Amino acid sequence: MSLLKAFAATPVIKRTLVLWFTISIIISTISTIALQQIKAEQVNELLELRSDLHVLFDEEGLTAVLEEYALQDYPIWHKQESDSRFDEEELLFALYRDSTLLLGSTELAKNRSTSPQWTVYNSHIDEPQQALSLYFSLNDTYALSILQRQDDHYQTARALVIGIVSWFIALTLIPIFLVIAIAHFTHSQRVLHIKHALLKVAKSPDSERINIDNPKSDSLTELIISINHMLDDIADLHKTMKTMSVGIAHDLKTPLTRVANRLHSMQQDIVNPDRLSTHLEKASSDLNSVITTFNNLVRLNAIESGQHKQGFKKIDLSALSLDLAQSYEPVFIDSGRTLEISIVNDVMCLADVDLINQLICNLLENALDYSHPHAHVWIRLQSHTNGALLQIGDNGPGIAVNDRAHVFDKFYRADVSRAKPGNGLGLSIVLAICTVHDAHIQLLNNQKGAVFNIELPLLSQ
Repeated sequence: MSLLKAFAATPVIKRTLVLWFTISIIISTISTIALQQIKAEQVNELLELRSDLHVLFDEEGLTAVLEEYALQDYPIWHKQESDSRFDEEELLFALYRDSTLLLGSTELAKNRSTSPQWTVYNSHIDEPQQALSLYFSLNDTYALSILQRQDDHYQTARALVIGIVSWFIALTLIPIFLVIAIAHFTHSQRVLHIKHALLKVAKSPDSERINIDNPKSDSLTELIISINHMLDDIADLHKTMKTMSVGIAHDLKTPLTRVANRLHSMQQDIVNPDRLSTHLEKASSDLNSVITTFNNLVRLNAIESGQHKQGFKKIDLSALSLDLAQSYEPVFIDSGRTLEISIVNDVMCLADVDLINQLICNLLENALDYSHPHAHVWIRLQSHTNGALLQIGDNGPGIAVNDRAHVFDKFYRADVSRAKPGNGLGLSIVLAICTVHDAHIQLLNNQKGAVFNIELPLLSQ
């Protein structure tokens, strides 16, 4: 049964089994209808017999009925006599007068059904026989009970049906089980192939994949495709974890080394309050850098897990962007840069206010840190075909071609930015915020500086 269930889902086996069951049902239905028709014909014949006996009794009286079936010679038939007569004549009678057996078979005493009923007659001469019984009144005084053996035509037809069904099962199940056995062997070989392939994958999960040995789509092919997709995701995750591990180690090594050196210097300058204060201040700054890195990691994980979706609400993106841009404008001016603000009014979206705040702040901070000292920086917001288009960019020096594909990777820092403070998580957080808002972020090509386009779905979408 488990084998049948295992392969019932395969197209060939499924179609074969459906066809087999359909033909079986058709044969069974036709056979049942034919046998029921034979039974119905015998019921009609018994009802016609009842009508004939009524006519004979009404026209010629009780004596004519007794003579017709030779009942007057055997007043009472007990079990042995009833069995013999039933075997020879295939018919038993019992005549009652005022519910008392007058003559006929004693075996029909319980037969009081006024409509034809199928029953079983147990005889010592032969095996139990199916029989049709009927009880009816001749007049107010006399009643007649009849038991008629099932027609031999029915028995012949039933035996023929059983024979046909038996041969059908014998001739069809063997090929079906042969097909299932072949499918089982093929299935086992493919499973074995997948097992061996997985052993190879386990040794090299980043490069090895399972080959699709069957171009036709079936459950195992779909399983192989799913496994390969899963392996790709695991490889990406493994790569990300490796990058994160290296990034964390790199970003923590330098400040922690400086803290260790400061502690060593503090031991030497323990008696000099001024130098000790300097050491404490710089060690505290380095530790704050470490804490900031961990806080950003925790925040990034919370954003990527989708926790903030519960806090989504309708926000005025125009007002939010304008407030942030105006708050940053003095900072850009003090740094020698200019900040252009171009924001249309009444752009509404469904979002988390804190996350959108951080997204805009991270991109403005990125422009503030990596654009040249007299750069022109801009923030623009406008309605767009697919939503709202937020653009934050600058006019130089931009991002090197080799680094553009990695700007959103965790802990990735281009060579030009390694001399500056930071942990390489700012743009990773921006990407995570876009993802959780179903927004699309793009670093535009062929620009003098770094220009980021963010398409956010509007509230109506």
